[in-house]
Amino acid sequence: MPDNKSYDVIILGGGPAGTATALALRAHAPNLSVSLIEQTNYDKLRIGETLPPAAQPLLERIGVWQKFLDERHLPAYGTCAAWGSDRLYENEFIYQTAKRGWHLDRRRFDEMLAREAAARGVETRHNSKLIGSSVKPEGGYRLVIQQEQARDSFIDGAFIIDATGRRSIFATQQGIEKVSVDRLLGVFGFFEFDPDKQFDKTYTLVESCEEGWWYSALLPDGKLAVAFMSDSDVIKSRRLTAADAWLDRLARTQHTKARVTNAWLVNGPVTYPASSQCLERFSGNGWLAVGDAASTFDPLSSAGITKGLRSGVMASYAIGDYFKGNPSGLLKYEAILNREFQNYLATRTTFYRQEKRWPKSVFWQRRHDQFAEEASETTPNIAAPHSTRAEPRQVVAL
Repeated sequence: MPDNKSYDVIILGGGPAGTATALALRAHAPNLSVSLIEQTNYDKLRIGETLPPAAQPLLERIGVWQKFLDERHLPAYGTCAAWGSDRLYENEFIYQTAKRGWHLDRRRFDEMLAREAAARGVETRHNSKLIGSSVKPEGGYRLVIQQEQARDSFIDGAFIIDATGRRSIFATQQGIEKVSVDRLLGVFGFFEFDPDKQFDKTYTLVESCEEGWWYSALLPDGKLAVAFMSDSDVIKSRRLTAADAWLDRLARTQHTKARVTNAWLVNGPVTYPASSQCLERFSGNGWLAVGDAASTFDPLSSAGITKGLRSGVMASYAIGDYFKGNPSGLLKYEAILNREFQNYLATRTTFYRQEKRWPKSVFWQRRHDQFAEEASETTPNIAAPHSTRAEPRQVVAL
């Protein structure tokens, strides 16, 4: 395997966090050479259908706001929730005050961001994935990249961005552990509607139940994504990955069931991990993690994409400082993401505590008991200014 190119920065993962990092770097540190490695060709379904209004300033910041508008994603005007009672109430967005959001075609959204990064000088490789990495004696990393229908190749990077989603592939290879605070799993089904009975309810719906909660959102092709969210062991014990059991639970709902009256299941159920987790460290010697590779939030927050975009912008400044010989940028980045995760846990507590109808339910007991423990925990310390790495955080695990 002959050596290929060398780059200042290699970004592993072409989702919103990785592409936002690339775009922000081109604007903030245009002298740095950047490569983006994406495992797919953006040709398959991607979960993550709702983009809240808080994303607008971030899309403006990385210079793609007009391109985003040109894509004409379906507008979303908020969330309806039956949470804490059977009554359905409207809220612009569960965690955020807002104007208007969007129902995304995630495949098309991610592809647009990658296309813009390539247009601004980021060398991109699709259908490529990391299969190995090693530290170079002189500094930086050598990565082994497997590309579809091509021989494996080496590429060198002085700095590596892990944007590989919740798998955190590069960080894991560096020996960094992931800490999960719950076992949440999403079991998704996709519905198609009777063409004579158009579905026009463009809000996202959340409905709690005894064993977890339901989520549904309109997709750009007119289909409806419906997911049951619960702990993995609860889903396994109730056989809720089987269509008959999953549809039976759906039939017991009130508001979610009403949404699929004139629809039929065309795909699923399929499972997607949804647990809240974070890396024990967000950065290290010559690398950092962004987006879901750094931390993942409960889907109730609708914050995954905006968190990814925001972390990508922040990462670009930390990397710029790094190449100027200033390590404080990485420490600041570590501190911000640590604080963000702690604030998220506090907000998560507020919303789960609103549901008190099923005190004997394992799902709700775990959250109420865990939140009581979290409330007594002190905020983890951030590394001292002279340190080059942060201490692992302590998070209560179920």
